[in-house]
Amino acid sequence: MLHVIILAGGSGTRLWPASRKDKPKHLLALVNQQTENHQTLLQATLERLTGFAPPERIWIVTNRSQADQVADSLPRFDTEHIWAEPLSRNTAPSIGWAAVKLRQIDPDAVMVVLPADHIIKPAPVFRQTIQYAADVVQESPNTLVTIGVKPTFPATSYGYIRRGDVDCKGEGSSRSPGDDVRYSAFHVRQFCEKPRQEIAEGFYQSGEYYWNAGIFVWKAETILELLTRFEPEMGSCLRRIEESIGTLEENFAAMKSISIDYAVMERAENVVVLEAEFDWNDVGTWSALDRLYADLKDAQGNLAIASNVLAIDSSGCTVRCDDSKHLVALVGLQDVVVIQTAEATLIAHKDQEESVRRIVEELKYKSPLR
Repeated sequence: MLHVIILAGGSGTRLWPASRKDKPKHLLALVNQQTENHQTLLQATLERLTGFAPPERIWIVTNRSQADQVADSLPRFDTEHIWAEPLSRNTAPSIGWAAVKLRQIDPDAVMVVLPADHIIKPAPVFRQTIQYAADVVQESPNTLVTIGVKPTFPATSYGYIRRGDVDCKGEGSSRSPGDDVRYSAFHVRQFCEKPRQEIAEGFYQSGEYYWNAGIFVWKAETILELLTRFEPEMGSCLRRIEESIGTLEENFAAMKSISIDYAVMERAENVVVLEAEFDWNDVGTWSALDRLYADLKDAQGNLAIASNVLAIDSSGCTVRCDDSKHLVALVGLQDVVVIQTAEATLIAHKDQEESVRRIVEELKYKSPLR
């Protein structure tokens, strides 16, 4: 059967100060505060699955420090379906542990692995795309399917996937009349790390590269076999967890902190990428709001996700303010982000947003605002 694993353990350090240790990115409502929709990213991820998988086959993997917050944010979600890791060990151990637990529940489980903190629209097209990916896995159980997003600009903050030859073609299963989409699954030629600007330009122009959305579909049995093959020590830890040898804490502590891309995807042979037909944004930096709410910008390109902003001789600025009564005034600024919360304020040039995480590192041992 098809099961959905939602990974909800990250912190979103580049979205400081709104995203912090005690309020991680997936528990933020990154929406226009003047609208009535104040869903968190995690709540929106769950809603997107409506009609795709029943609640009894949806599972959330988080860490112990966030488990209570996750449960409180989802009062109707079964807390038995919230799996809390004792330690943060990146996506490969998280996915491996989830696969172990799923295999105990359903030995023939097909896993859909989703990040909890992305914005995806429209939901029906997303569900259809994932269903088609699951169909590919059902037909070819040893295949790993990942979702690639066709770039709309030469991003340097995303990883990329280089496609190869077409592996298979088919019609996505329709959820309602008239919404059929033609899909093609391509062999993956290469996974690429976040590139420099000139390399990103080449990726964008070539038409051979997709953004890596971090969405995967595979059989639980297959991913466990590959983790054991490529990361034998991790495989041994997962086997001990499955056989209840030692404590969960001991086995997690013994596992390497490594992403699933490094651990398996870059090494496996039977990997295909399915081109997404939906709009996708991982809201990795504050500038992502510019693309989400482009229609709200003023004539000078300023975006105000706040009720009380005054911009004078300023352009290309993005402002988000939690306090509707707080006035944010800009004078003579270009391409700056201003993020105000009750506890802290960030002011940064947009070309320095990747360095925002350095603030979190500096505050790690100095302040509760990390």
